[in-house]
Amino acid sequence: MGDGIARAGLNQRVFVDGPYVTPLAVLEDSRCPMNARCIWAGRVRLSVKVELGSGSEIREIGTDAPIQIADGQLSLVEVQPDKVAGSNTEAAAYRFGFSFAGGL
Repeated sequence: MGDGIARAGLNQRVFVDGPYVTPLAVLEDSRCPMNARCIWAGRVRLSVKVELGSGSEIREIGTDAPIQIADGQLSLVEVQPDKVAGSNTEAAAYRFGFSFAGGL
């Protein structure tokens, strides 16, 4: 785990070097399947609950851009399993990796 990435599945709360993040729903998974050739790598967008201090809010985050949280940036840096052409990923199988940069 010493890679600085905090990992969680849907509805699992994880501490990400400052905020707590809970992935709530996959809004989009347009990643290029690992067994296909694509012009665009695609992206994943999630609805997440972010808790920092005494407040919490529901935000949207994608693999294509970090979001500003207080004085830092939260990034969705990893999505597992890899997408495979011809199959759909079950919601329970998803695992997401987050990192937080900045802050104190």
